[in-house]
Amino acid sequence: MGNKEEDLYIKQAEKKDLEEFACIYLEGYKGLEEYAYTHMDDVKAYMDWLWRRDSKGIFKAINNNKIVGFVAGDSNWFSKKRGSKVGAVHEIVVLPSFRGRGIGTALMEKVLSYFRDKGLSVVELWVGDENHRAIDFYKNLGFKEEGRYNYWIRMVKNL
Repeated sequence: MGNKEEDLYIKQAEKKDLEEFACIYLEGYKGLEEYAYTHMDDVKAYMDWLWRRDSKGIFKAINNNKIVGFVAGDSNWFSKKRGSKVGAVHEIVVLPSFRGRGIGTALMEKVLSYFRDKGLSVVELWVGDENHRAIDFYKNLGFKEEGRYNYWIRMVKNL
């Protein structure tokens, strides 16, 4: 099974996808549990919170009719540091067996486009300080480190 361009679709999520997102989340955070919810009930509550924050900012990656990742963006986030609304990427997870195929990049491009369409000029996210793969991924997309809190790094990108 190759990952031909036509096999990958990025679509807006539906509420019924949240249960599958919860499973993808738990699978995606294996080995990084210190940065994640680890119990299904907590993950489901988190997915519901993400949905309530900005359901239109959540997108899924579909490869050969299977959801293989998702991104949860929030166009309603208020940055105290900036004193204005910014785009916030609360979550991006790609199943480990599908990483390295451009799926995370495609998801991020979709959510960044969504933020631009909403008139936002800055996007922020937090990443665990030992999650080197994610940190490198964000840096390759143009994010810069802009502060730390405990074991979290704030990364920011101008749109």
